[in-house]
Amino acid sequence: MKKFLIVIVVAGLGGAVGAIIVFQRLQTRHSAELATYQAQWQAEKAELEAELENARTAARMAAAPAAAPIAAVPVRETVTNATPGEIIAKLLAGKSGATPARIVRLAVHDLEDLIALGPSAVPAIRGFLAEKKDIVYQAPDPGKGGRGGSILNEFIYPPSLRFGLFDALRRIGGTEAEVALGEALSSSDRGVEVAWLARTLQEMAPNKYREVALAAAKGLLARPVAINPANPLDNGDRDNLFSVLAMFGDTTYVSTAQTQLVRSDGAVDRPALKYIQQSLGQQSIGIAAQLYDDPRLSDPSKKEPLARLALNFVGADAQANEFFQKAINDLALPQDHRRNLIEDLNQDGFMDRKNLREIDLQLIQNRIALIEQMAPNATDPVNAKAFGEAYKDLLKMRDRILNPKPSAVK
Repeated sequence: MKKFLIVIVVAGLGGAVGAIIVFQRLQTRHSAELATYQAQWQAEKAELEAELENARTAARMAAAPAAAPIAAVPVRETVTNATPGEIIAKLLAGKSGATPARIVRLAVHDLEDLIALGPSAVPAIRGFLAEKKDIVYQAPDPGKGGRGGSILNEFIYPPSLRFGLFDALRRIGGTEAEVALGEALSSSDRGVEVAWLARTLQEMAPNKYREVALAAAKGLLARPVAINPANPLDNGDRDNLFSVLAMFGDTTYVSTAQTQLVRSDGAVDRPALKYIQQSLGQQSIGIAAQLYDDPRLSDPSKKEPLARLALNFVGADAQANEFFQKAINDLALPQDHRRNLIEDLNQDGFMDRKNLREIDLQLIQNRIALIEQMAPNATDPVNAKAFGEAYKDLLKMRDRILNPKPSAVK
């Protein structure tokens, strides 16, 4: 019996010792992995410098010739026998049983008939727009090209009936058409319409409708934020409205925008943050840094936009550097967010990354130096690897400026 007890005790001690060894291995596993990345970082740094030196002597590919300009489509001159009111009624009725694409093609045909009638069509268009009726079209390539759900001033297919009529007024031109567009601007309850009308009227009559546009945009921005708007045209509602303020350089809404930075769902209102950044420049860093610790942002995954604001100024502002370093070392921030913030050191803050200029060189140099300072002490392997990627790209960007490719011989 005594021998049996001794065996049990020895076995128990062996298991305990084994558990301790396993725990110690797990404890040092992260440190070892991080040390490996740091060693790789130092080696890769030297290799990258050598690779860039060799790349300078590589053969240059000739630049591709510029594409030929697209020929303008001639305006249709056919005049319909229908009255403006009849054409608008036909547009509103649509085509029963037709596919969405065919409905839009028919609408384009009818809108061309309306435009061909010239100024005589303006009263009917003006009256219809005042009724606030609309049809949203689902067409291939409706001409959406702006960011945040904005609509380009020129589109192939109108995204809605109202937009088709706005464009008809623009193309008809004249004082009466301009007045009709101004009325639509002041009465619209849709951000994308206000942005499009403001841009169009600014082209037609510079600054004449500035105050009307600003009043319309601010009025709609005061509404409760629609987090999931049902209408696809309203997906970028606040982006469009803030773009109107930015277009006219209006900063009087900054204090109000600050109160709207945290949405009811605990996320950052990106359009409001972007407007504050555009309006205040580097002064917006302090606002973002303070909001980063706001208890209303209880979900760390919602904080990335604030750190990204600082990223735009990293390498040019000490406060931005400090805030950026705090964010990327915040392990509560998702790994993907931290990795993207670091890797995008080669992107955010540059006017045109594809066409770098001498003025960009100082920022590139500052960011290279910043990475050389922070990378050896990276918080974890995710950050260490991201620093390596950003460093490699910034070195290439510096080389593009210092050693530009020779111009292609024509």
